[in-house]
Amino acid sequence: MTARAITDRTLGAWVIKCNPHKTDLAPMIAARRAHEHWCVADNYRTRLMAPGQSVLFWVGSHPRRGIWGAGRLTGTPVPGPQWKVSTNITLFDEPILASTIQSIAALSMLEVFRSPQQSNPSWVDASAWDVLGPMLPIRA
Repeated sequence: MTARAITDRTLGAWVIKCNPHKTDLAPMIAARRAHEHWCVADNYRTRLMAPGQSVLFWVGSHPRRGIWGAGRLTGTPVPGPQWKVSTNITLFDEPILASTIQSIAALSMLEVFRSPQQSNPSWVDASAWDVLGPMLPIRA
């Protein structure tokens, strides 16, 4: 995946990143669902987010770093001092670990690996989504 602007044609799925040092995973694991609302940056990406688009739930800074769930956006981002977007994300029984994802050449350069500290939302392009999507136990 090369660095470039996101368009409706190039977007595969959004990636919402969660840092478990800042957001408690335990209630989400118990509910098997990610929180319904996530903070997103005030930028052009956020303005492209729309209900129905696929979204992945990435947990970083964790020994089991990787994709923990998948779902859809359920609303448009809401502006404010901290922009937020609504989601419906189901957690997997087992995450797809970053090490597994990185071992696949077509996925080794995903943005979550290249810019892990970047604000939400991150994204995967359509070609990476074609490879990653079938790996998901729940298709977003």
